[in-house]
Amino acid sequence: MNSPLSFAQEPPADHQELLARIRFSLDEPMRISDEALADRRKSFTNFRSMTRANCVRVTAKLMPKVYATIKQACENLLLTEEPEVYVESDPAPNAGAMTNGEEYFIKLHSGLIQLLSPEELAAIVGHEIGHASMRHMIEVPENERQATFTYERRRAQEISADRAGLLAVSDPMHALRAEIKVACGLGSEHFTADIDAFIEQISTPPDDLDAPWEADSTHPTIALRFWAQRHFMESDLFHGLKGQTGGRVFDDIEREIEERFHSVGSSAAFRATADHVHESLAWLGILAVAHDGELSEKEHAELRHVVGHIWADDAFAYAKRHGIKAVERRAMETLAPLRFSNRRSRARVESALRALAARASAEHRVEELMRLIERALLA
Repeated sequence: MNSPLSFAQEPPADHQELLARIRFSLDEPMRISDEALADRRKSFTNFRSMTRANCVRVTAKLMPKVYATIKQACENLLLTEEPEVYVESDPAPNAGAMTNGEEYFIKLHSGLIQLLSPEELAAIVGHEIGHASMRHMIEVPENERQATFTYERRRAQEISADRAGLLAVSDPMHALRAEIKVACGLGSEHFTADIDAFIEQISTPPDDLDAPWEADSTHPTIALRFWAQRHFMESDLFHGLKGQTGGRVFDDIEREIEERFHSVGSSAAFRATADHVHESLAWLGILAVAHDGELSEKEHAELRHVVGHIWADDAFAYAKRHGIKAVERRAMETLAPLRFSNRRSRARVESALRALAARASAEHRVEELMRLIERALLA
């Protein structure tokens, strides 16, 4: 079985500190309302009750091998107490964790246990522990625009959980092999353990990078996940947590993963978030340039320069018809879903707004508009 982590650097004090170190930079902790959290807790209680009634719990007496695997994954992740883990009769090689923000449990499909070796299963368990301990997936989108950013957050959460899976085993190759097996549903007897051959296979991008399903996916593509994991494994942070020295600077690697995560050009997921950012900026831009209550063609031109003529023309025409107060209401409506976005998207709005105000000699409006943004994000 796997050996516990050793540390070439100052060891994390506990499980939560370990996860805080490896958490992907775009996987930001989500604050949700008390009402939404209460609903989530109710759903959690009902789902756990149903799981307890219909599935078999993993214990040392009933499933000693599976229990030993879970125990080892927990030790490697500095978790002092094993979570409740249940097995459901289902041939699909899948697993999941559900949390209410405080408690959690894990469900494993029987097909997953039969497919994987104990070390590979430990990686999957570690991945699910990562999700639950980092309080992932407790937010539920209420509308399409929230969903755009919620799904982007969930894709970032997968990057974090993959890192927990890598650390749940002594050899990270177990985690990568587990991912290949889950993707194809085949056991070791059907393919070699040549990770490099698989990476070569997924290294060539497909002809169509603008897949319409991507924006609605809660998981990154396997190509991105594999690349991000191998990249993380090259970092000095990962080396240090594994009791080794060397490795590339983690901050440099994290920036590279961020850039690829935000996509390599015109993917549907990238466009969905970019379009929303531009729309929000168009309404804010009207409020910035029309600081005297009037809209001139010069101000229209400045807005076009920053957000493009389509967004600028539509917002400008709307403002002419309905007035500045109506524009402020639209700004609040489009800004509200940004609270589900990551800091990079919010920073793009704020940076572009400051640039627009400077071009339009409206710097004195910036702080007021920043307060409007803050009010919308806290609504």
